[in-house]
Amino acid sequence: MIVILEIIGFILVFNELGINSFEYYTEDSNLLLLISSSIFLICLFANKELPSWFKSLRFAAIVSTTLTLIIVLTVLSWTTDLGLHHLLFNGSMLYHHTLCPVLAILSFVFIEKYDNLKVIHGLYFTIIYAIIMILLNILKLVEGPYPFLLVYNQPVMHSAIWLMVILAITYAIAFILKKVNGKVII
Repeated sequence: MIVILEIIGFILVFNELGINSFEYYTEDSNLLLLISSSIFLICLFANKELPSWFKSLRFAAIVSTTLTLIIVLTVLSWTTDLGLHHLLFNGSMLYHHTLCPVLAILSFVFIEKYDNLKVIHGLYFTIIYAIIMILLNILKLVEGPYPFLLVYNQPVMHSAIWLMVILAITYAIAFILKKVNGKVII
């Protein structure tokens, strides 16, 4: 189900933004979720064991899409003119802000079970995205795309605080998801 919904979401976002959609953490994290969900399905249908590296990839994908959902609910809905309803239910955002993250969380808690997850692995994707986007903003190759990445529109300390807060939230998400992973296997 996630794979189909991700593809629908990407068709919608590419029609709207084209390749520029990959400036957004939302799209990048959902691409990671699409890739990990596809690998999961291939292994499931082929009755093959998941590769050892897969659990870290899957964990990072679910942590990052969960972060997307939480940032939409707590930050973007208050810092943009679009409003919460638009951010959750309009166009590709229905899929990439709402449906896919929620389904991924449910799958991770109720269906999937991974032993020995490392919380830090859940942060890798967010750290890589932050480094790349901050550098691209400093070099003025992109602007934003999120208010907290506008490094030239706010004091450096504000950008640093945003980064620390987002990484702390990501850590908390990873910690909680690790604790609840596979606790209620259906």
